Amino acid sequence: MRDVPTSTEQTSTPVAAGSAEPTPETQTRALPQADETSRRRRALHQELAVRAGIALLMLVFNELLTMVATAQDVIRVAALLGLLVNVPYYLAARSGRWRRLQAWVRMAMDVGLITAGLYAAGGLAAAQYLGVYAIVPVYTGIVFSSFACLVITLLASVAYLALAGAQWFGLLPFTSPPHPDAWEVAIFNLLVLNIVGGLAAMLADAYRRSRHRLAAAYGELERAHEQSLRMHAQIERAGRLYAVNEVVAGVTHEMRNVLQGVFGHLWLVRRKLANATPEVDEHLGQVEESCEHVMRIIRTTLDMARQPGDTPGPLAVNEVVARATELKAYDLRREGITLTVDVPDDLPRIRASAFQLQQALLNLITNAQEELRDRDGRREITVTAVPDPLGCVIEVRDTGPGIPRAILPRVFEPFFTTKETGTGLGLAICAGIVERFGGRITAANRRDGGAVFRIVLPAA
Repeated sequence: MRDVPTSTEQTSTPVAAGSAEPTPETQTRALPQADETSRRRRALHQELAVRAGIALLMLVFNELLTMVATAQDVIRVAALLGLLVNVPYYLAARSGRWRRLQAWVRMAMDVGLITAGLYAAGGLAAAQYLGVYAIVPVYTGIVFSSFACLVITLLASVAYLALAGAQWFGLLPFTSPPHPDAWEVAIFNLLVLNIVGGLAAMLADAYRRSRHRLAAAYGELERAHEQSLRMHAQIERAGRLYAVNEVVAGVTHEMRNVLQGVFGHLWLVRRKLANATPEVDEHLGQVEESCEHVMRIIRTTLDMARQPGDTPGPLAVNEVVARATELKAYDLRREGITLTVDVPDDLPRIRASAFQLQQALLNLITNAQEELRDRDGRREITVTAVPDPLGCVIEVRDTGPGIPRAILPRVFEPFFTTKETGTGLGLAICAGIVERFGGRITAANRRDGGAVFRIVLPAA
């Protein structure tokens, strides 16, 4: 639905130079990408925290609940070792040498310490405590890889089976007599351990795949953002050249008019001095030749200033609007400004230059962005397009403070701006572009707040 503007509406004049000019984007990236070193450091900190947590839990259970009274001292030592080994682990990892080997050693040591603690708790008689193994493959899958998760799950299973088998066949003494159903409990818990390890490996693999997809998408976003910055700079440069060309064209046109008057007076002087001396006639010839030289320079300058930058042709409005809003979407999202686009695909085609119409839309969107940048409350820019009896109407609305009535009649004047850093070219460039293609642009204030710029372009 289109907004109905207030009774005060400013229509562009036929002048083709600008107002609120967009500045080149030179911002830092919004989403900083962590490098490999910081990622490894985070993974190490997570691993150390998990290991310390497991050791502290074992100490708490051992001291408060006395899981196995006969092995309380051994469990205490194993838990303290699990807590203290974090120090040499951390120092070794900080050296940066043999990182992969260090990781495998740490995981194997964790399994070894847990196995020693289980042996002290009874070995086969402590089968009900096998769940403590599951913590190692889970954090291994998260911190390292799904392959490491599977390997460490298999290692834990083999380590406990070796311990229980050694006790069963008399190679190691029983620290506590096993329950008659100890093997059933052990096999069941080992099965659960392997299921948990397998699921952890699958989840770890899915997590890494999604992280890689996210990194790839982020890279594409960065490349698209860089491309949009380059295109925005090109469009801005084209706008500056357009404004300069318009000024040069206006100046040279006036100079040509003055010179034509000079030629007329020179012709009259020659008629009145038809019988003048050869010396006077020679001076008049030099004046005429100099004026003709200046006229040639003016014609060349005027031709260069008026040269077309892009050939107009039938355009699909939705494609031009989509491209312009795509270039600004990243910056607006980063600044917390909502961009809404409502442009149907079945609009009548218009005759214009895609590049220049895109430049005009970018100027309008950038102008709205600058008005909303430091504003509290709802910050929204809406771009709509609807069919019109003459062709098509494109509107750019914002929820900013609107345009003061005192300056509304001047918004399309060249070099008029209320901004300290503005050059006053952007809006007049928009007006010149629209009028070049036989359209018109108006500015008004919305009844519910904000400004609306309306472009009317004839059908192709």
